[in-house]
Amino acid sequence: MDEYVKDPQITGEGDESSTVSGRVVIGSGSKLKNCTVRGPVVIGDYCNLENCFVGSYTSIADEAQLLDVEIDHSVVLKGAKIFGIQRRIVDSLIGERATLTVTEHRPKALRFMVGDDSTVELTT
Repeated sequence: MDEYVKDPQITGEGDESSTVSGRVVIGSGSKLKNCTVRGPVVIGDYCNLENCFVGSYTSIADEAQLLDVEIDHSVVLKGAKIFGIQRRIVDSLIGERATLTVTEHRPKALRFMVGDDSTVELTT
């Protein structure tokens, strides 16, 4: 990436409260609202990010949606949705069309749908 992206390449759009620094690529049709992006980062086409921090070495594929999320050193695949996770997501791989969200339903419990050969790590 170093030899190809020296300055941010933004074909999407960000509002006045969003900041982008470092080697960053933001694809066409993508929208950032109140976000901080610190490269190196690649955000694909037609993504929507609102109230997010996207840290270095993160790649977000096309059509992903992130709301109220902090993410760092991670890969988010096409069409994934991440909403309102209260801790920073690090060193993670989020699959295609996966949804990560928080619910207020009772009883409070952790609910998982975990695929073959997966690893889930929880901290206390």
